[in-house]
Amino acid sequence: MRMSARPTELLPALVLGALMAVLAGCTSPRSQRSERFATAEQVQLNFQGQTFVLGDDDKVAQVRPVSWEKDRFLRLPFWLGVNVLVPGVMQPKEGDFYVISEATIVRKLDAPDEWLIEAGSALLKKDTIFGSGRAHYKGPGRILPTIVQFVGMRKFPRAGGSTVDLPVLQAVSLPMKWTLPGEVPAAYARFEIR
Repeated sequence: MRMSARPTELLPALVLGALMAVLAGCTSPRSQRSERFATAEQVQLNFQGQTFVLGDDDKVAQVRPVSWEKDRFLRLPFWLGVNVLVPGVMQPKEGDFYVISEATIVRKLDAPDEWLIEAGSALLKKDTIFGSGRAHYKGPGRILPTIVQFVGMRKFPRAGGSTVDLPVLQAVSLPMKWTLPGEVPAAYARFEIR
């Protein structure tokens, strides 16, 4: 025999579910972000112009100064690029800090220590302008993970006279300290610190 709940018995569960959904929507993504990721002050204090160690989490960048204990770290989001497919979803915020990983230098730009790179998610890497700060790259290649700040979009000229808006990332840290056995592989772009 099949039993079904009366509408009056379901009402408290429906009200509770609706209330939980409303309350969950009251917490802004910005406040959730501030609880989850390092603050601007923490990033500047611990990583400005410094090398760092990157953890092995592939969802969130776990970063720590070289001098910290191995089990102590701060979290930052990885740079996934500007989402052109679904605008408004997971969009980077100007002024926020990210870690670029698996990015590649394409070519040197005219401004000092500014490069055109391909950066973003593992699935989609887009052209991005990268200001390398104190790390002076000697040529193309992959970039060791670096903590960057998203400073906005810039018009970039294309062949034929048209322009495209590209995201601009400015290095905050020096490139990551290589902690794996052996030398840094030859596929990574060589650099010197100024």
